[in-house]
Amino acid sequence: MKNIEKKVVLELKDIKKNFGETVVLKGVSLAIEEGEFVTFLGSSGCGKTTILRIIAGLEYPDSGSVLIEEKDMEKLGPEKRNVNMVFQNYALFPHMNVEQNIGYGLKIKGVAKDEIKHRVKEMLKLVQLEGFEARRPSAMSGGQRQRVAIARALINNPKVLLADEPTSNLDPENAQKVMQMLRDISNAGTTVVLSTHELEYLDYVDTVIKMEKGRII
Repeated sequence: MKNIEKKVVLELKDIKKNFGETVVLKGVSLAIEEGEFVTFLGSSGCGKTTILRIIAGLEYPDSGSVLIEEKDMEKLGPEKRNVNMVFQNYALFPHMNVEQNIGYGLKIKGVAKDEIKHRVKEMLKLVQLEGFEARRPSAMSGGQRQRVAIARALINNPKVLLADEPTSNLDPENAQKVMQMLRDISNAGTTVVLSTHELEYLDYVDTVIKMEKGRII
């Protein structure tokens, strides 16, 4: 049971979104607490991935507001939001090794090399991939690549971690490992929001939000 005193970290207010003639979101509103693990559940095309992309700043709503820690995100791009996203296809840089992939966000911020190395080592321990620093993504399993993607997203200490269908390309054993990792991250205080169409792993989450045709039902 979550502590009712926890503050709201993420709030959506009447989010609407069309792509051309296609209505994708029909007024989505919700509030998510600090450390809460929330899943948007629904079939393909219901709008769940679009919600995550709007929270991340990769898409903008036609109307409505996204608030993170009570601050309106309307004029802030993805790099200015205290949010990171894990993608279904991992989105790792194939020409970089694991250490370079995980540390990339810190490198472009100008963090010192020694600090990056230290932080990457911490992240590898968290995702149970110690000793994989020099490995290329192509030499890793899907589950390992997803854990690298999670480490890369977490290294900047985001307030909200978004995960778009993080288990859809994984076998059941690796999917359970990834879900348990996300559960542990949530327990440590990071708000986790993911999208899925899979029912098998809902026991790991606090709140399930069922979506259908652009609405929360």
